[in-house]
Amino acid sequence: MKIKTIKLVQKVGSQEICMYPCVIYDENYLILYDTGSPNQINQIEKELNKIGFSIENITHVVISHQDHDHIGSLKQLKLINQNIIVIASDIEAPYIDGTKESLRLIQAKEYNKNLKDEALVFGMNFVKYLQTIENCVVDQVVKDNDYIIPKLKVISTKGHTPGHISLFNEEDNTLISGDSIAFENDEFVIANPEFTLDLENCLKSIKKIIKLNPKRVICYHGGECNNNILFLLNKLV
Repeated sequence: MKIKTIKLVQKVGSQEICMYPCVIYDENYLILYDTGSPNQINQIEKELNKIGFSIENITHVVISHQDHDHIGSLKQLKLINQNIIVIASDIEAPYIDGTKESLRLIQAKEYNKNLKDEALVFGMNFVKYLQTIENCVVDQVVKDNDYIIPKLKVISTKGHTPGHISLFNEEDNTLISGDSIAFENDEFVIANPEFTLDLENCLKSIKKIIKLNPKRVICYHGGECNNNILFLLNKLV
């Protein structure tokens, strides 16, 4: 089993936001973990081409959680390759398929009640943006300790959202963290703590990650860390 990060870039005003989905593959499977923001389908195709694949080769997409920058291009991927099996936790699935209203959208609406002037305008525009995110049916739900394929284990890392999942490759002790943690300036940090829905559970999930003793960590925001992992993780808790 091989794991490669791909880099997606989203321009927000004058800023560039980088995201690092993962491609996990062997002779039988090509699994994409998270799908970036809306309209990043061409970037995904180009990144897959770099490692010898295309969207048509994807067998599974695993979604860590419901946020717009993780499910944004999911529907487009499914339209191109209808054979993709979409996987998420049983908790997150209703938010991904639209059965339930996005918790991030609910949070944004509540947050706007305390804003004024330019901040309110920005907040209202963000709500409108979240309302444009396309939902997609989840084909398979998973829970903690399930396996996507042999040796690729589901780790429940709730906190950022209630059903957030990470993946752990038992072959080489690689953790693919999603938004359970992020990596900034050579340090692990809580991913967007102001948007973390349950900070207490987030910290419990970090302790859970520590027990896994990962040798390599790939964060959706910040990319890859290979050194001093346990030391850096313990600084968070």
